[in-house]
Amino acid sequence: MKLHLGCGQRYFDGYVNIDYPMTEHSVQEKSVADIQADLLKLKYDRESIEEVRLHHVFEHFSRPVACALLSNWYLWLKNDGVLHIEVPDFERTAKAALSTFKSQKMKRVALRHIFGSQEAHWAVHFEGYSENLLTTLLELFGFHIVKVKKNSWKGTYNIEVLAQKKDVSRSVGDMENSARLYLSKYLVDEGESERRLLETYMKIYRNHLIF
Repeated sequence: MKLHLGCGQRYFDGYVNIDYPMTEHSVQEKSVADIQADLLKLKYDRESIEEVRLHHVFEHFSRPVACALLSNWYLWLKNDGVLHIEVPDFERTAKAALSTFKSQKMKRVALRHIFGSQEAHWAVHFEGYSENLLTTLLELFGFHIVKVKKNSWKGTYNIEVLAQKKDVSRSVGDMENSARLYLSKYLVDEGESERRLLETYMKIYRNHLIF
């Protein structure tokens, strides 16, 4: 089984295409999804999935939720299973937004690509991924980077990463440690309030684990 998560109006043959129900969409005219569901509530057996694929979806999740999703997907995937993610390229898009050579319209398009289209409750971006940040995150959760592609579309810039599940010895505890390590990088210091922030992140992480 191969999963295409957050499919929108883009249907991939050979995949189970999954998206929010139409009641959650404000612009989309029709659903092509095989399954209409909240992606955060999906549950599959361990090592039952060949590929998890998502285009311009991952950036819509907060950092602790993104870590939980990677943990879930890692456990769902078979050994050598593929994780295929495409996200906005924050660094190239930010350069476009700040460029003195871009029109005001293109600068605003760049800002939309960074922060989301914002016409629905889910249409907001929570993270600005660079190639280094995304590949480092995937490797931290036990994925081997196979290929990185960069593309552009109508003045927007994107990163596409293909990765494989390789480290089959990883436990649930290992993944929690990975999440804690990753999220701790966002603390400004080691003070008490920042430690509480990290524990709040970890609570959110645990609340979104489904396996």
